[in-house]
Amino acid sequence: MPKPNLGKTETIKKRTVYIYLPSEEMMKEWKERAEKEGVSLSKFVIERVEDSIRKEEDNAYLARLELINRLREIEEENRRLREENKTGLWRAG
Repeated sequence: MPKPNLGKTETIKKRTVYIYLPSEEMMKEWKERAEKEGVSLSKFVIERVEDSIRKEEDNAYLARLELINRLREIEEENRRLREENKTGLWRAG
């Protein structure tokens, strides 16, 4: 039984882009990074390109990786402040 057409197959050739990377090693690295993030290679490349375009167009936009890094910093600061509060190191001015 054929799969139902969800509209994507009719336009797939119109939406296909071929890129040639400088090396097979780069292709392998990109595939591994995509797998680590749990996304397809196509989605990985799309996200990276879109992030780069947004950063270029609007410096207020933060890339996903930058958001993750900021979240980690805030979580660490929060943990540290909670610990200081518990141990009484923080003193009200």
